[in-house]
Amino acid sequence: MEQNHTHAGTRQGDPAGLAPFIFLFIVIGTFFVWCCCVGAWLARLWYYDGQLHKKFRKYDIQPIYIRERLAKEQELKRRESQKIVEITNWSQDVTTMSFERVQEFDSASLRQRIFEDKRISRLPAFEQDDGGDGSEFPDMPVDMTAKEYNEQHFPAQSTSFWEIGLSKMPGDDWLTYHNNEQMMARDQILDDQQRRENCIDMRPGREVEEMCGELWQEVAKFIRAKHPARFWEQTEDGVKKLFDQQTGEAFPLEGPFGWLTLDTMARLVCEDFCIFKKSPFSGQYTLMAGATCFPSGWRFKARIGHSVDSQQETILPWENLTDILSYMGEHGDNSAYERHVIFIQTARPYETDLVKKYFVQEGKDFFSGNISFLQPETLHARIERQMFRKLPATGAIVMTTRMQIESLVLMEEDKLRQVGREIRSWPAHIGRLKGRDLWGRAVLGYIEEFPMAHDDESVFDAGDMTEEEEEEEEV
Repeated sequence: MEQNHTHAGTRQGDPAGLAPFIFLFIVIGTFFVWCCCVGAWLARLWYYDGQLHKKFRKYDIQPIYIRERLAKEQELKRRESQKIVEITNWSQDVTTMSFERVQEFDSASLRQRIFEDKRISRLPAFEQDDGGDGSEFPDMPVDMTAKEYNEQHFPAQSTSFWEIGLSKMPGDDWLTYHNNEQMMARDQILDDQQRRENCIDMRPGREVEEMCGELWQEVAKFIRAKHPARFWEQTEDGVKKLFDQQTGEAFPLEGPFGWLTLDTMARLVCEDFCIFKKSPFSGQYTLMAGATCFPSGWRFKARIGHSVDSQQETILPWENLTDILSYMGEHGDNSAYERHVIFIQTARPYETDLVKKYFVQEGKDFFSGNISFLQPETLHARIERQMFRKLPATGAIVMTTRMQIESLVLMEEDKLRQVGREIRSWPAHIGRLKGRDLWGRAVLGYIEEFPMAHDDESVFDAGDMTEEEEEEEEV
């Protein structure tokens, strides 16, 4: 009976009897893993010639179009960095580089960097800066005050007004309101919330509010004296107001002044307003506030708060504006000056979309249609009459712009000839920006009574062309 029991236990499997087999399996498995690791190390040593800590080759498994795009971006960055290195190695300082020279660079980031260097170069230098008024460092005087810096680097100009393209303006021709088409266009623009925000804006601060208030007082005083039958002043509930008999509206003449004041002026007269003030730190004139419903190829919202010289894009109606504002700021008289800026745009003879006709924020919007649209009936002269006057109390300078869009076929001959002379007097780069290469043949051909051109041959008389135009024709 005992022998049978022992035989049955052996048959069922004793754990103590399996231990050698389990140990042998672990040893074999460990040896196999060790051989695999040693083999991998040996293969790695053979592949990398015994160097296990060098910068190993990486394989690019990205699609071909991604690799080509990354290669182009790296090449563009390399070229831009090379241009920056060349800029820093120039003998000429980039802060003295002209605006036209900077515009020749293809890289937008490079142009932005140069403009930023020009802006920083105009800031005043101090010996120390405690983030306040210097009271914490009484023994360390300021190296140069902002006023001294501006007098040294931005001296007063003695140029007369006619040398910068200005003429004296009669005092009784500042504002108008009787142009029904323009007033209708202004209402359509200002009734649209998005366009309204792009037309009216101001910098925060009490100083800017005082500028807007002083301008509003001047506007109300002028139209009240110019048109006493329609506008007069009256007191209502203890508040002085300007009453408009035609519309029945009353506008407060007392503060607070701000955004609604600019909106009131934009709806009351046909002119646009831009208020500039000289910064005491940079010595540059900055656009502080304004109401501009009829821009000519520029965006008012993008310019508010920026100085006239710090623009990265050319604003054609602002050509030579820095010299004009400097002249106005240096002369403390109450004289008003004016100048005219001419553009050419296309519009249907009886254009019903007045917003499209007057509200032009980009240069390409001056031309609508195709080449066949360039006919005398659709060509219009867009003439800006810019009037400058200095506010006596705040010292701000106001640029008032009156727009006139007139078809070439309806213009008087003397005025038409004057437009032609103005177009021919533009420098080559101004002509390109204003689109003379596009409509020049059609406009000048009509004004100078040359036959219209329908092929690639020029209609200009070679004897009447300037040297710059002859070079362009040869190219």
